[in-house]
Amino acid sequence: MTLNTILRFSRAASPDETFTGQWQNRATRLDAYKPYLDQRWQEGCTNAWKPWEEIKEQGYPRG
Repeated sequence: MTLNTILRFSRAASPDETFTGQWQNRATRLDAYKPYLDQRWQEGCTNAWKPWEEIKEQGYPRG
């Protein structure tokens, strides 16, 4: 990762702020889970593994 990428991630107040550029508004398979993931982020859960396991239990189709 470049220094600018690390700085952008460290300054992000929400997960959406980590995304920039042409792919930002593109539909993804995670769209249905974004409100839940945002909630978990606000609760302080910034480790991606735990929310990923939780959305798998909720029916996320990717393994």
